Amino acid sequence: MTEQKNYIELIQNTFSTIILDAIQYFPENVKKVHYESSGLLFGMNKGDFVECDYVFPVGSVEKRAKDSIKSNPKVDAAIKTSRQLFSTSNFLGTYHSHPYDEYFEDWACPSNADVAYSLHTKYPYEIIIAITRGGENENPLTLDFYEGNGYEFLYNHDSRDPHSFPKTKELGYKTTYLMGNFQRYQFEIRAYQFTGNSLKDIDLESSEADLLCMLNEEKIMLKDLQAEDTYRLRKLEFNLRTEQNKKNSEDNIRYHMNKLIR
Repeated sequence: MTEQKNYIELIQNTFSTIILDAIQYFPENVKKVHYESSGLLFGMNKGDFVECDYVFPVGSVEKRAKDSIKSNPKVDAAIKTSRQLFSTSNFLGTYHSHPYDEYFEDWACPSNADVAYSLHTKYPYEIIIAITRGGENENPLTLDFYEGNGYEFLYNHDSRDPHSFPKTKELGYKTTYLMGNFQRYQFEIRAYQFTGNSLKDIDLESSEADLLCMLNEEKIMLKDLQAEDTYRLRKLEFNLRTEQNKKNSEDNIRYHMNKLIR
C-alpha cells in the first residue's frame, strides 16, 4: 500500500475554534438555527506537512443555509486585503461545516459543490467538520483519531444536484481523521488538499486534540484547573506538535503532566 506523506496539523486553539464555530450556527437548544459555518485557515507550509496556527471564522456572508453558503463579494474583497496583515502566517485555505440531523457514513466528505468551489478558488487546503446535535445524553468531550481508506474526489459533471456525491477514486493508502462527542453533539473532522483538478484526503493531526485526549486519560477536567495552569497547558500543546524532538518532548510532557495531576 502506498504511504501517505502529506498532512495538516491544527495547533494552538484552531481545533476548538472550528468546533465552536460549527456549534454557534447549529445550537442544540435552538432548532430553527441550522446553518453551515465557514472560515479561513492560516499557518505555514513546512514541506511534508502544513501547520495551521490560526483560523478566522467568517460571520458576514450574503446568504447562509443548512447546506450552503453564499459569500458576500465585498466582504471577500476585504478579507483578501486583510491577509496582508498576517506577518507570521500564510493563507492556507478554508474550512466549513456540514450540519446534519443525524450521523451517516461519509458525512464529512466533500459534496459535488465543495469540489466545484475548490476548482473555482484553487485554495490549497479544505477542512470539513460534519456535526449533528440532539444526542440523548450530555457528554464530556471525548476524542479519537481513526484511519480510513483515502479517496480523491472529482467533480461529477453528470449530476445536476450540487449536494450530490462527487466521483471518487481510491488513493491506495489510509488517512487519519478525528471523531468526537461534546455535550449533545457528535462530530467528525477531515482534511483535504486541492490537487489542481480534485480534492484528496490527507491526514489530519492536532496537538490541541492530543492534549485534550491526554487530559481525559488522566481524568483532568479543564474546569478544575487554575489560571496559572494555562502556562503548563501551553507547554504541553507545544511539545505534542509533530515536529518536536521526540525524546525531549516526552520528558517535558511527563514533567508538566505531573504538575497538573493533584
